[in-house]
Amino acid sequence: MAFYEIRTLITRHRTSLISFAEFPSDLSAILAARQLLRRGETLEVWRGETLVYRIGPPLQEAPAPKARRQGR
Repeated sequence: MAFYEIRTLITRHRTSLISFAEFPSDLSAILAARQLLRRGETLEVWRGETLVYRIGPPLQEAPAPKARRQGR
């Protein structure tokens, strides 16, 4: 048995649900987690610090801020 964290995400920075449970395998955790998924959300299943499953839009890094021009 392993301890899992299940997260559903509305957006990249906004979590809508976090659940914790013990499952005998990654597969059983993933199958249980998929029952919590709602349309338009992203689903992540974590075993400790390891992301074992993710379904949703691709992760995109935020663009770096542009440097301001100094001068007159």
